[in-house]
Amino acid sequence: MSQPLTPSELTAFRARQKSRSRALALVLVALAVLFFVVTIVKIRDGAEARQKAMAARAAHPAPAPHLVQ
Repeated sequence: MSQPLTPSELTAFRARQKSRSRALALVLVALAVLFFVVTIVKIRDGAEARQKAMAARAAHPAPAPHLVQ
């Protein structure tokens, strides 16, 4: 069995535990921000691509199928 921690050891243990918890929270927040930014960029790029495709179709409309010989 392990010995109970002295008050000073317990204080040091809690300080290390708190430090690890803060570091983990920082990593999780950073990942959430990264995922958010990547999502926004992908949505914006997709919207720009759709606008370009619609503009290209409007500039060069396809002939009506019954007029093609």
